[in-house]
Amino acid sequence: MEKDKFVNLMHLGLDYDRNSQLFSIKSYDNIEKVIEEVADILKDEVVFLQHCTRCGKDFACRGCSYIELCTTKNLPFSCVCPQCLRDRKHFEEYLAKF
Repeated sequence: MEKDKFVNLMHLGLDYDRNSQLFSIKSYDNIEKVIEEVADILKDEVVFLQHCTRCGKDFACRGCSYIELCTTKNLPFSCVCPQCLRDRKHFEEYLAKF
């Protein structure tokens, strides 16, 4: 990776671990710009997976009935997967815990 692109990613809120050679997100303040920059570097679409708080499965936002209303779509946060949302009884039990 070119030095200027690496530096730009650091300024946008990524962190880099030299030992594991992996990037991580340090700050979500510029997450949309981070997604654009990484997509440009990789020449491919960048999609973060959500982690289901109910069943623990990782899933993409595509196909979710609530995607137009969601404020955290395609961001690496926790959510409830479509399968768990369809399971109304268990979902209501899950909501009762809060």
